[in-house]
Amino acid sequence: MGISFGLWCWSLPLPGELTEPLQGTLTLLDCHDRVIAEIGSTQARLQHPVPLAKMGRWLPRVTVALEDHRFYEHGGVDFHSTFGALAHDVTSRRIVSGGSTITQQLVKIAERRQGRSWFAKLREAIIAWKLDRQWSKTQILEAYLNRVHYGNLRLGVEAAAESYFGKTAEELTLAEAVYLAGLPQAPTRFNPWRFPEEANRRYARSLARLAQLGVIDTGQQKLLAQSAPDVLHSGLKHLAPHFVDAVLAENPHLSGRVRTTLDLDLQETAEHLVRAHLQSLLRPDITNAAVVVIDNATGAVRAMVGSADYKACQVNGSLMPRSCGSTLKPFIYLAAIDRRLLTAASILPDTQDAISDKYGDYDPQNYNNRYLGPVRVREALGCSLNVPAVVTLGKIGARQAFFDLQKWGFQFSRGLDEYGAGFILGNAEIRLLDLGGAYADLARGGVAIKPAFLPSVHHPARTVASRDATAIITDVLCDNGARERTFGNHSPLMFEERIAAKTGTSSGFRDVWTVGFNKDHTVAVWAGNMDGRPMQETLAVKTAAPLWAAMMRQLLQKDRPLDSVQTGGGLVRCDVGKLTGLLPSDPGEATVSELFLRGTEPAMTDADAFQVIDGRKHPVLPQEFAAWCRSPHNYLDAIAVSQATPAITSPKPGAKFEISTALPPSQQMLELAASVERGVEWFVNGKKVSPQTDGRFLWQLQPGEWQVTAVAAGQSTSSSFIVERN
Repeated sequence: MGISFGLWCWSLPLPGELTEPLQGTLTLLDCHDRVIAEIGSTQARLQHPVPLAKMGRWLPRVTVALEDHRFYEHGGVDFHSTFGALAHDVTSRRIVSGGSTITQQLVKIAERRQGRSWFAKLREAIIAWKLDRQWSKTQILEAYLNRVHYGNLRLGVEAAAESYFGKTAEELTLAEAVYLAGLPQAPTRFNPWRFPEEANRRYARSLARLAQLGVIDTGQQKLLAQSAPDVLHSGLKHLAPHFVDAVLAENPHLSGRVRTTLDLDLQETAEHLVRAHLQSLLRPDITNAAVVVIDNATGAVRAMVGSADYKACQVNGSLMPRSCGSTLKPFIYLAAIDRRLLTAASILPDTQDAISDKYGDYDPQNYNNRYLGPVRVREALGCSLNVPAVVTLGKIGARQAFFDLQKWGFQFSRGLDEYGAGFILGNAEIRLLDLGGAYADLARGGVAIKPAFLPSVHHPARTVASRDATAIITDVLCDNGARERTFGNHSPLMFEERIAAKTGTSSGFRDVWTVGFNKDHTVAVWAGNMDGRPMQETLAVKTAAPLWAAMMRQLLQKDRPLDSVQTGGGLVRCDVGKLTGLLPSDPGEATVSELFLRGTEPAMTDADAFQVIDGRKHPVLPQEFAAWCRSPHNYLDAIAVSQATPAITSPKPGAKFEISTALPPSQQMLELAASVERGVEWFVNGKKVSPQTDGRFLWQLQPGEWQVTAVAAGQSTSSSFIVERN
């Protein structure tokens, strides 16, 4: 029997919880180790393990005196107290007092046993005896004080000190230490928030016991007994709630104290600016906004505001896919420049019929229903013109472009076939977080890194565009002059510093965006309604941009503006004609300084890009601009010519005409017409035909065989016709 009992005692293991490090309550910290949120559980609303050395001067000493004053003398079981408790229990015929040591209480807490049977007490004593031989007294006391219940599911001295006194255990006064040390004996009955009178009476009894044991003198007892310490009622910290939700959703198995990427100072600034901005708008049709701030160097998310009021709207606007507006356009132009299909000086058509051949069922329009005709890529992107973006998409290929965008981190909920070519103008849904991440990739010189919530999680970096091509696009996004014709010279995007910016407004005015970056941070802003209700014809530059600019100005108090572009290596700079994008041929011609990938700079002059007609210099545009030249949008007074030999449309080759004797000569005139509308010179049998006052060319019918010649832009074509008498 004795051998069996001995073997049983020997086989009893230490509680598994004591063999593993104590994690405590999940506590999310910002990048400066300030508490963002404490995520409680059903077992512990709050628990912060700390070393015994961090528990202060008084609390460990007072706890030992009140709970187990022979702690340092016994071997895990205090037989004096145990026999006294046993006698009391036998007299009462039930277990009333256990006489448990701190070591025994630690075993009971670790095993989570609720029973009070004699067998359970025996088992507990044996394990405590074994624990005392394997652990030091310091280890045992530290483990106990980190696990003991102080009421309101606050486990451990650090959690109790924070919740009841708003300080660390190390900062507790003697009175506060005595107050806390008395709570574990009956944490429910002595709950400071529910039963403060009971807790105060327990405090007074604790003082008396400590005086009896000589831990404090009678003078201290009287002084401390005059009033119990003032108890706070502090809940768990839960700042930056949308960020916290995002961290937990992405990392569901976190535990202990975890440092995140958030900067509480930037977070509080962003939250304040969102609320203030929505109030200043005074627009009932715009109810919410979201902001993301990303560290350019690392991809770390420094601030995330998902809505103006988390209690009223827990939907995280920064993670909600919404129509992207024009925010994707820079990536399309970047791809075209990187592939050397275009340069920032390339001329693109901004005309109503520019894409009719390639996308016959698609009719994109600019927001102001104006078409600028020939525009350089810099202007097309700066002014966020729709038609040139679709033309560029056609040069790359829609499928390839759609695939390229995903390399930048965009997660589209639908496929290209559902979006069509319109994905580049805004019908594709994106997340604000991904948008900010992609523009941070631009700031990083074309190196893509997924936005990160935890510095301990490292996402691989991938080069998705060349640094030189990215520098050109970034330069365009910083160029206030390039966007002046659309946004004016004093929009919220205008900074004295070099700051990149882009806006976007979705069709139907359901979503407005602004995103941009300085050297250190990227800021992305969305505004609208969480339920998708449209706003009343509002543009991003008037609604999202002011909030973006306010956040950017806050950052620039410490951040650096972007550096100017350095040429050399793969980048060159040269002056080009403002209208043509080619080398200027006229010393007085308006020019702009432009960046090029080495080898793509223009080699031709624009001498053939103008034609003098009646003493006036007219831009000569390709035939694709013919309809625009005829339209009221033609502010350049440009003329369109065919890139091939001009075709004679009247008279038709080989045509026969008859002169009628019944009609006067003035009604028998032949109109000469060609595919080139302006800048054409006409000759019939070598004799020049002069234009009429209305610009038409009319030739008097005369009998014979005739050759008509049309000359335009140095090219000519001829055909023959016959005139006979009736």
